[in-house]
Amino acid sequence: MKHKIIFRILLTLSFLLLLCFPALSLEGARKGLLLWYNTVLPTLLPFMICMNLMVSFGAVNLLAAPFYPVLHRLLGLSRAGSFILLSGMLCGYPMGAKNCSDFLDNDCLSLSEARCLYAVSSFPSPMFLAGYMMHMVNSGPQPIPLPLWKMAAAVYLPALFLFFPAAACYKLHRFPKSFRFRSGCLSDHSPTTDAAGKNTVLPLTGTPPIPTAPPSLDEALLSSMEVMVKIGGYIMLFSILAVFIRHLPLPGTLLPAFFITVAEMTTGIEYASLHFPGRLKILLIGFGGAFGGLSGAFQVRSVTKNAGLSIRHYLFWKTAHGLFTVIILILLAVRH
Repeated sequence: MKHKIIFRILLTLSFLLLLCFPALSLEGARKGLLLWYNTVLPTLLPFMICMNLMVSFGAVNLLAAPFYPVLHRLLGLSRAGSFILLSGMLCGYPMGAKNCSDFLDNDCLSLSEARCLYAVSSFPSPMFLAGYMMHMVNSGPQPIPLPLWKMAAAVYLPALFLFFPAAACYKLHRFPKSFRFRSGCLSDHSPTTDAAGKNTVLPLTGTPPIPTAPPSLDEALLSSMEVMVKIGGYIMLFSILAVFIRHLPLPGTLLPAFFITVAEMTTGIEYASLHFPGRLKILLIGFGGAFGGLSGAFQVRSVTKNAGLSIRHYLFWKTAHGLFTVIILILLAVRH
């Protein structure tokens, strides 16, 4: 009950701020939508459409097959888990978390593996990292040349460091070799049950069959655009929040930059690029890309339907991810 009262008060205050400062609200909304249109939409939407079609037509095994033996031996992931980790790395926020929730709902993952992957499978996409993040690193005041591989290592390697404590926390055990991704696991059908009434995953042998009625390209487009509209809405709202943070009487420039980055990743990266010299800018951009911002957390929450996946746990692991990224950047780039 207290949470509802606090939420109502915050909503009322938010409405009054929008009403009393329409210019700031307009500035934040315009910036957020432009960032979404110019950066997020072209880098994420093609991957999202392609990923939906791959899952629908049973092409998941083709992507996971080269990496599954290594990820299974090293991390104990199933074939479906290997695909989720790869999709999170290749497609960016919030595809890893979305696939994790969808696969869990359709009995392609155990709850422990889903929780573990939920903690470590959210990243900025390679296109976003190589394009937007590196462009911001190399622009603004006193840019320091930074090789792409150093930023990529700082953003993606922490997943390996965090996977093992996450696996211990959620009691993830290695899967038997017979555990395989089930073709059509995202289609509408009843899960297989054993004699005890528990959901099981049937072993897959041979080539996975193509679903009898796979979704059309129009359906994949519609599903992807629905997620993109949600992402655009959250980016707009948190960009408005970032503008209000920028106009708060906070001391110095580092504190507002940190709060803006925590609120919205893309806006925070742009702010850091414009207001800070090379080394500090690199750290802020790296942390923002790895943490994903509260906007990214809300995006993940909006596409996560399963109640067994906690957004609070997600924020804990993403904070640790951001701190690991800062440490790696200090070792690779900043101290030299």
